Amino acid sequence: MEVAGLDSDGRLFTSASEMWKEQLGEDCGNSHKKIDWYRNGVSYWQDVDASVEGVLGGYGRVNDVDIKGSEAFLKPLFKELFDYAKSRHLVALDCGSGIGRVTKNLLIRYFNEVDLLEPVPHFLEAARQSLVPEAVTSKDEHRATNFYCVPLQEFTPDSGRYDVIWVQWCIGHLTDDDFVTFFKKAKVS
Repeated sequence: MEVAGLDSDGRLFTSASEMWKEQLGEDCGNSHKKIDWYRNGVSYWQDVDASVEGVLGGYGRVNDVDIKGSEAFLKPLFKELFDYAKSRHLVALDCGSGIGRVTKNLLIRYFNEVDLLEPVPHFLEAARQSLVPEAVTSKDEHRATNFYCVPLQEFTPDSGRYDVIWVQWCIGHLTDDDFVTFFKKAKVS
């Protein structure tokens, strides 16, 4: 379904396809414009402070409400999907993890392992510093396990590794085609 809309500069586009052609070039594929699209996105975040206030774009006050809303979404699904497997080792992937605020405040309480995926190195380093315990005492201790400094559109999750792939706030940075491609790869994982 093609719907007209405005971009953030107020330019009118008759469809999403028209907007992507403007942003990425005619083929909307692997053009230099597409490389710049992603490079510019990461460049923006590289200049942002590695803090809750920074990763939430100056709206750090929404952190608690965001975590509570995310938990309200996760709990019924968690109970429905995993209640039967209380002794099962559960693994999640936090996409666009930033400084690890969702992992630290939510996912790590429900999953034995959480892998973090983030393309901004200083965010991932802040997450590593706040999430890696001094000593892991048990194989099943809830912890952050892997820290991948890779853009979402370039990441291929290991087949069958994850029980949940958590994508929050970052999905809008993907082009439509890369959005679909990521979800196809995630389905296999």
